[in-house]
Amino acid sequence: MNNNQIQFGGRTLEILDANAGLSGVKFLPSQLSFVTAGYDHTQFLAPLTPGDISKCTSYVTGADKKAVEVFSKFEAYNKQMKETKLAFMSFCTLIVTNPLEDVQFPKLIPETAEEVYLVKNYQERLKKRRQELQENKEIVKHLNIE
Repeated sequence: MNNNQIQFGGRTLEILDANAGLSGVKFLPSQLSFVTAGYDHTQFLAPLTPGDISKCTSYVTGADKKAVEVFSKFEAYNKQMKETKLAFMSFCTLIVTNPLEDVQFPKLIPETAEEVYLVKNYQERLKKRRQELQENKEIVKHLNIE
């Protein structure tokens, strides 16, 4: 907990990265390895407090060329109030490090209404992500590195 008695954001991101990585391991064939390339749409929506029981859920929502997108969400259950709230959500991009010719993704089959919605909109997020990557390259050109 931080000094405001809410879960430290860095700890949340640590759990998120481990959980998203586990989803990548479950999705990808065992001969493929990957690294975390970035996070998008990362939002802290409600604080996780000491009285909450938190659950992190992650699953693959798209794959293209060497990139795998994983959606993660944290839910917080307050046992005294008997209420669940959405505390955090994010999309993670994992990049397969094997040569492109070795990469074959399994078929992605969404099961719940939530998964269907997120998988359906993957191409739109991918297009935005590629545009942001181009914008980031321009920013990097103007950064002072010492």
